[in-house]
Amino acid sequence: MGSPASRSERSRAVLDALLLPLLLPVAVAGTGVLAGQWLTLDVRAGGGFYGWLTSALLAVGLYGSAAGIARPHARGDVYRIVVAITFGVVVKAAFIAGALYLAYRDRPEYLVLAVAMAQIDPLSVSAMLESRDMSRRAKSLLAAWASFDDPVTTVLVVVLGSMVLKGTGSVASGTADYAQTLLGNLLLLTAAALVWLVIRRRAPAGPPVSGTRRAVQIAALVALLAVATWQFLMLGLALAALFFRPALGRWLGRATNTALFVATFLLGMLLARGAEFAVGAVLGLATFTAQILVGAVVSLGYSRPDRASLCLSQQNGITAIILALLLEPRLSQAVAIVAPAILVVNVLHLASNGLLGRARRNAAAADRKTARAPDTGDSSPVPEAY
Repeated sequence: MGSPASRSERSRAVLDALLLPLLLPVAVAGTGVLAGQWLTLDVRAGGGFYGWLTSALLAVGLYGSAAGIARPHARGDVYRIVVAITFGVVVKAAFIAGALYLAYRDRPEYLVLAVAMAQIDPLSVSAMLESRDMSRRAKSLLAAWASFDDPVTTVLVVVLGSMVLKGTGSVASGTADYAQTLLGNLLLLTAAALVWLVIRRRAPAGPPVSGTRRAVQIAALVALLAVATWQFLMLGLALAALFFRPALGRWLGRATNTALFVATFLLGMLLARGAEFAVGAVLGLATFTAQILVGAVVSLGYSRPDRASLCLSQQNGITAIILALLLEPRLSQAVAIVAPAILVVNVLHLASNGLLGRARRNAAAADRKTARAPDTGDSSPVPEAY
């Protein structure tokens, strides 16, 4: 039995672990469901207020994710991060799509939802990272993985959605030609780099940033977000977020959380029409399993505890929600399927990590008991922690 203080800390950690990925989103979505009984959202394809709003929410979410990427702990981990956010995302999407195809062969449009779920929620990872029993190196890999697989997933959804879903347009609402989209992202990135060279923060030995310069930087960031939303240039925005970083302090986290709650509320309003629980369960289970497979490959060479944590790190949140909202005009079941899938993934995450944590505590207790026991000549090896 642990001390009352340790039990209190453990209970607080459990509450924090449940709050962001599960309890708060469920409460906000539930409020949206109630509002959806009296209010309706016009989600017709072709833009409009709904299209602008969801694109703006995605822009804020992607910027917040990419701006949170820190320098990798080890230089060799850069290669792992690149593999995780490119090859890893594609393999996860292919595995999830394969599972959906086997279960629902007459619905090829469901393959787009596989891509929408093939990323790790950066907000949930950030909220839980400090309490995770992982090495600094593994935490650095997971944080970068969760932050930058979002724009890669978004681009894949745009490309696959334009090929699979019915209609003349794509998810990008007016950006039908992908080559033009790629060029637009490159132009946005170049413009952002040039602007930042002019208004960037002081040099390490220079004077502090003045209030006027900070205001100019923030205004430039707002303009960058507006252009990215207008032309749906999310990849260029995410790449720009790697260096275009005004001193926002807590405001960036607040803006990202606000985007999450607004998106979740909209999700709830659309859920008032009903949910596809069976398809969502298949999608959620396939998503969690895909992370186990890809995580096992990406984490080769890490310690056994780190590998287990990375394999069980799948969570879905803001990006999956907003991509479902963006897909809804072209795929009317997107929200009805993705919402229960997110719930399944996050419940599996909490349950599996809870069991993993219990196994580690039991192993640690056994190690302490063995260390206190008198030496009887038994040289049996101590089992490695999970």
